[in-house]
Amino acid sequence: MFLFKKKYLLIYVLFVLAVSVSTITYMNGPSKLEEPIQQVVNLSANSLTLRELDKLDAFAELIVVGYATADFRDRKHIITTFDDGTMQSFHTNTTIKIEKIIKKPEDYPSDQNELTIIEPISLKGDVKYTANDYFELQKGDRSVLFLLRNSYGDYGLINDNWGKFSLEGISQSRISESATSNELLEYETFRESVMKKYNLDIQS
Repeated sequence: MFLFKKKYLLIYVLFVLAVSVSTITYMNGPSKLEEPIQQVVNLSANSLTLRELDKLDAFAELIVVGYATADFRDRKHIITTFDDGTMQSFHTNTTIKIEKIIKKPEDYPSDQNELTIIEPISLKGDVKYTANDYFELQKGDRSVLFLLRNSYGDYGLINDNWGKFSLEGISQSRISESATSNELLEYETFRESVMKKYNLDIQS
């Protein structure tokens, strides 16, 4: 009887140990959402790029302060192809929370605090497709966003990386991983003029 209890206790201890090791391994292992995107394909696109704030302000139909509510991987990524499988177009539908409306068309509701916008970027598996080195909005990063409505009634971000300016500061994670120091400085100068024009708190 004593040997039976001892054997039972040994089996129980081994079982608990195995479960503990498995749990620790799982918890310490990288999750899929945390894995970096391994490949980025940058494609050239014919898009209007404005470097004067007054012109950008006039061109945009909707200007808001808002932030993305989901991680990039969790957004709706759209890629269309031709019959032969060649890529035709791509974009990502990004839901933003609106904190402040700076400019709007007459038919846009003043109390609307959420909107799905189009970003010129998409994801398929672990391959990110982006236009003109555009870098996606980061979740929770409060930014000034310049938007234009397309023929389907959807609002899209305009002016590539120069159509979004973070209130939290500037880094290559908010503009482009390939940006040079001079490009970052030029972008920062433009960002400061955006914050000043719309009387927004600025951090650096």
